[in-house]
Amino acid sequence: MKKVLTLGLMILLSFSLKAQNTPSQLYLLFEFMQVNDENGSDYMQVEEFWSGIHKQRVADKTILGWDLWSLSPSGTKQGSQYLTVTLFSSLQNMLQAIGSLDVMNYAKKAYPDKTEAELSAMLDKTVKSRDMANQVLFKEVDKTKDDFQMKIGTMVTLDIMKQVDDSYEKAESEIFKPWHQDMVNTGKKGTWGLLRAILPSGSEAYGSHITFSMYKDVAQLAAFMEGSGGEMDLTTQLAVREGLKTRIWKEVKMARLEMMAR
Repeated sequence: MKKVLTLGLMILLSFSLKAQNTPSQLYLLFEFMQVNDENGSDYMQVEEFWSGIHKQRVADKTILGWDLWSLSPSGTKQGSQYLTVTLFSSLQNMLQAIGSLDVMNYAKKAYPDKTEAELSAMLDKTVKSRDMANQVLFKEVDKTKDDFQMKIGTMVTLDIMKQVDDSYEKAESEIFKPWHQDMVNTGKKGTWGLLRAILPSGSEAYGSHITFSMYKDVAQLAAFMEGSGGEMDLTTQLAVREGLKTRIWKEVKMARLEMMAR
């Protein structure tokens, strides 16, 4: 389970990682969920219920958005099966939400026609339907210039990285980002970004960063995976070779957007 991160991870991107009208600085809370096969239908009912709560939080301007992603591969031995991503405009807002979210108050505002007993029953069902395996706090570091908008069915690949050199982020932005930008410009992917883990952190953390690439659908993702990735001149090849030395590429996950609140 550590594989799905003590750094947690994996994951996304709201990853989402992208919200409409996001601020210049974006903070993201990744929460990895383990769901047993027999609880699958209950879990989806639970997240549908929670999506209403998150829409109320968006309306109250305490969060920018929320996403539910189904992870793949999703075997019970491979870690979590689902990932939720909550988007914030500041670290303070994210920390406050983690420490003092009044769930029942939001539930009452989101579902004024439901009784307190009905709301309590759904919150109890939440606990029974899944195990929140990991929480990871991220800060967005860099991203491509694009106008990509997520929708249900959007695909994302999440590359979990372990920084081994302080120049890692510089390498991503100066060496690898231009390559991803070209892929975006030519329609081979929708967007790319780099996230830095705030917590957990330290030498024992599974990873330190996630790079994510989003695709409008499975067809675009498959076409990218089957493509060559484009040509690089000798100078770029040498730069890439040096850039690869700045991090350890730990793992890749794929995810599909199932629900979102904006």
